[in-house]
Parts: sequence; C-alpha cells; structure tokens
Amino acid sequence: MNTAALSIPQPQLMGELARRRERKEKEKAERDARFGAGRVPIVSYMENIGWPELFGYEMARVHDDPGFAAEQRLRELIFWADNVEDDTVPAATVQADVGMYWDITLFGMRIHHTPIGVPEFEPHPLRDRLDPALLGRFDFRATGDMPRILSKYARLREIAAADYGGTLEVTFPCFHRGPLDIYVQLRGYEGFADDTVSRPAELRAVLEHLVDERLRFARERQRFLGEPALPPTTYVADDWVNVPFISPALFRDFVLPLYRRIRAEEGPPSGFHTCGNMEPVALDLVAVFPEIEMLEVSPWNDVAALDAILPARVGFVASIVNTVTLGGSAEEQTRKLIPIRGAARTRKVTLVAQAIQRIPSTYEETIARLNGFLRLAREVLSS
Repeated sequence: MNTAALSIPQPQLMGELARRRERKEKEKAERDARFGAGRVPIVSYMENIGWPELFGYEMARVHDDPGFAAEQRLRELIFWADNVEDDTVPAATVQADVGMYWDITLFGMRIHHTPIGVPEFEPHPLRDRLDPALLGRFDFRATGDMPRILSKYARLREIAAADYGGTLEVTFPCFHRGPLDIYVQLRGYEGFADDTVSRPAELRAVLEHLVDERLRFARERQRFLGEPALPPTTYVADDWVNVPFISPALFRDFVLPLYRRIRAEEGPPSGFHTCGNMEPVALDLVAVFPEIEMLEVSPWNDVAALDAILPARVGFVASIVNTVTLGGSAEEQTRKLIPIRGAARTRKVTLVAQAIQRIPSTYEETIARLNGFLRLAREVLSS
C-alpha cells in the first residue's frame, strides 16, 4: 500500500495531485483502447468513516477545521489515485461539509458524530406529536448547521485563494434529500406507518412543508451565491423509497405528488438515489421524472429486472455492496457482474464498488481485495 499521501508537505499537495490526475487520465485512455471506448466505467470510493482510522484523525476536525479539511481532502484524492485501480480521475474540489445529514438540521434535528464520523440523532419533538408547527421555517444563516456551513465555506474560499492559488474549487452543499427520507428521520418509521392510516391529512401537510422548504433553500442558496437562476436540473435522494418498507400504493399516493412538485418547481431531476429496493416503483419514477439520465441502482435491486422494464434511455449507476467486493468469492462476484454486463448492451452503465472501508483486518488487505475485484470486473464486463 502506497502511503505517500500521508506525508507529502502541504505546499506540494496540489502539484502532486495534478501528477496523479494526468496519470489516471492516461490509464483510462489505455483501458479505453484495450476494452473499447464504450466500456463500462468502474469507480469506487472510501466510505467517509474509513478515512479517520486510516489517516489517524477524528471526524470533528474535518467538519470544523477548514484548513485541515482542505488539506485532508487533497491527501485522500492522492491516496486513492495511488492505490486503487478504478477509473476515478481526481478533481481538486472540496465541499463545505459538516456531516452528511446537515439538511435535516434545518428542521430542528440535532446530530452528533462519533470520532470516526458515525451520525447520532437526538429524538425530534415530531416523534411524539405530529404538529407541523414543530418544524418552523428555517433561517438560511442561523438554523441548525447553517452557521457552521457558511463559516466553513467562507474560510475554505480564503484558504483556496491563499494556499492553493485558486486551483482548489470550493463548493456549497445542495439540498437534495427527499421529503420521505426527512419525514421518517424526524417522525420515526413506526410513526410514519401509523400516520398513513391514522393521520393522513397531517402527514400530507408535513410532507408538503418539507418540499416548500427544500425549494426555499434552493432559492436562498441561489441568492447567497449570486447565481442568476436555479440550476437547470436538480437531484433527489430518498432512501426510504424502499419496498416493502413503503408499499407501491403508499408511494404513489403520498410521494409521487411531491416529486411532481419538485420537478415543476426546481427543474427536472438528472438522477435519483435510494439505498433501498425501488423495483416495484421504478416505472413510476421514470414517468414522474421523464428527463432522468442516470438511475442509481443499489445492491438491493435486481439489475436484470430493472433492465427488462425500463427504457434504454435511462442509464444505470449500478452498485455492488462492499461485503461482496471485499469478501465475496470470484464466483459470487461474477454472478453479480453478469446482469450488469447484460444491461450495458443496451444502455449506459457505470459500475460502483461502493462504500469501501476496512472489512478485512488491515487496509493493505482491503485495498488488495478491492483491486482484485476491479480487475475481475473489467474482464467479466468486457467478455
């Protein structure tokens, strides 16, 4: 395992990253020549909770120390380029990130993180009483994690200019989380399930409020950044679109009308994500989001089943779970890859070896197993 990224002096990081980017672009071109320009790209990424253990820091430092966050981001990009044989070409970007679930804090949720970054959620008052007044209306500059995000964004921009000559791009987070995901996190799954029967009117009112606030955030963000308009497309990430935890009937009744609003008010989503099983509602999704270009297909979906029912214009970002990529046999891995190869014959497909973290005893073994899977995947997908 190449650990150079841990010790490169900070002033040399951007130059070293540029060299890795040039090398990774060359490697991609060589694979295109070997396997064909239309091959399935294969990418991977470290789950965020993997980095603190590998590099020896606590996640709070990345969240609250912008100088360290910028430097650590560059070190992670370099480490990945040095060690992982995927098609990722590193880009010098860093986001003003204070945790994956910052958007839920707009509604009064309090979140703490363990030293490696696992989020811990305090119970929200909505869990005990379904009252839309408990959510309030967020203040872009003052509610929840927004003061931390705004402060970090401003400081990162200063650091990017002073320490990296303006070559480090600093991005501001977008509110892409879907309303069902937020509702279940605030209310609890059992509360949501009961509300669909006992309090459907109140449930709809809260869900509509969440969509209102998502749009208001997009407009506040636009004004803050001085952008002339909202982005031409948006994105929806709604992990509780997960059958059977939500039935197709409930999805069509409670969620699809919200998605129609998001498309009408924010613009057509270019992609959709859920960690769960969406097969029974996939046709509904592409009907309500007809412009969708790439559908994220989690490991809990049957790629072949989705390939059989969805129009070929919809691409797949097909993921394979880390327990398979790092712990599965070659036979099991091949079984997972064959349907992805089949889908790639008629549609655009990207393969993701998702959420890498130390599942074997060492990171050396973790990276070795990941690279073994990547090599197998290229052979299977090109055969």
